[in-house]
Amino acid sequence: MRSLLFSAALLALAACADTPDEAPATPPAPGILAPSGPERAVADIAEVDGSGVSGRVEITSLGDSIEVRYNLSGLSAGKHGFHIHQAGDCGPDSTGTPAGAAGGHLNPLSSPHSAPDSSAAKRHAGDLGNVLAEGGQAVGVVVDSVLAFKGPTSVLGKAVIVHAREDDLATQPAGNSGARVGCGVIRNPADPPPAGGPPADSVSL
Repeated sequence: MRSLLFSAALLALAACADTPDEAPATPPAPGILAPSGPERAVADIAEVDGSGVSGRVEITSLGDSIEVRYNLSGLSAGKHGFHIHQAGDCGPDSTGTPAGAAGGHLNPLSSPHSAPDSSAAKRHAGDLGNVLAEGGQAVGVVVDSVLAFKGPTSVLGKAVIVHAREDDLATQPAGNSGARVGCGVIRNPADPPPAGGPPADSVSL
């Protein structure tokens, strides 16, 4: 009996020795960080004051910059100022200015208005220049290294504004780009669009 117990113990030890150890977790490749926070945001653009402008803007993180894709319709031919504004509100302000509640350009560094290729200290964070409309539509992509998904230049909860005229990239404080004709609040795609705006995913980019 004692011999049988001894043999069983030897067999159990051998089985344990033959079982391979669990492989250690593979470390991430150097320079690759796990994503944290939102990596994509959208803004459904609605007309302002009966302008007929609508569309969608999609913003995606590229790591050290962001990509802004836009698909806008209802615009007159030519260039139109295209900016990120400081407040996520497309309603009128206290003076009744359409979309005035969005405030001025996003400008945490109190910099002058300028072109989007200027340094962060020499432009508003929200300065994205112009979109070009042809046949009533403007479709394109902007890559920007000043705006971000967190910190003082975060786009989340801000408003995208499309203007009636071309941004001259110099006149203070907004490039003489005229009335606000399109507005949308930048949000996480998982969140519902603001009340009164166009339906989510109404425009495909």
